[in-house]
Amino acid sequence: MKKTAITLILLISFAITGLSQMVIKPGIGLNFTNMSSDPQSYETTGRLGWQLGGTVTFGNQFYFEPGIFWVKNNWNLQELDTNLPEFKNDISSLRIPAFVGINVIGDATDDRNFHIFGGPAAQIVTKVNTGSTGLTKDDFSNFIWGLNLGAGISIGKIFIDGGYEWGLTNIYVNDPNEIQSRGFWLNAGFRLEFL
Repeated sequence: MKKTAITLILLISFAITGLSQMVIKPGIGLNFTNMSSDPQSYETTGRLGWQLGGTVTFGNQFYFEPGIFWVKNNWNLQELDTNLPEFKNDISSLRIPAFVGINVIGDATDDRNFHIFGGPAAQIVTKVNTGSTGLTKDDFSNFIWGLNLGAGISIGKIFIDGGYEWGLTNIYVNDPNEIQSRGFWLNAGFRLEFL
């Protein structure tokens, strides 16, 4: 009951602050994904990926920022003690973040601000390409949860946000190694403000 009351108070607070300011932030960015540990008999190496999408920020000083991105995460997989080439692993997914944040310098209405944020993000895996490893989409988790922490700046109508995501669920289904993703991401785009 206590948790429900606290959740309700937080939702009402965000709804009230959301009435004061709404900012739509379409953006594009890069990510660098690696694994929390290497699968047995393999070594992983992170590679550059990309994302395209946007968020909607509700609030002024404190804010709530849900969003949706089309994401491509990439990494290489090398079988140890063999002369086989590295296998490229590419995962396409829809990433749905739900961040809360605070404008540390300025607020949502200022031409310049610095903000910090954090929160969960869910990735819904839509496509997997693993080359000739024999792995298929069924070998990967359908939903990959992550916890994010990041910061950003806004100057005029342009924003740059960056963060780090700690994977909370295993990448591979039935994996005794319990491997999660880890990764940096950076987005840039335009701010479209609405009162």
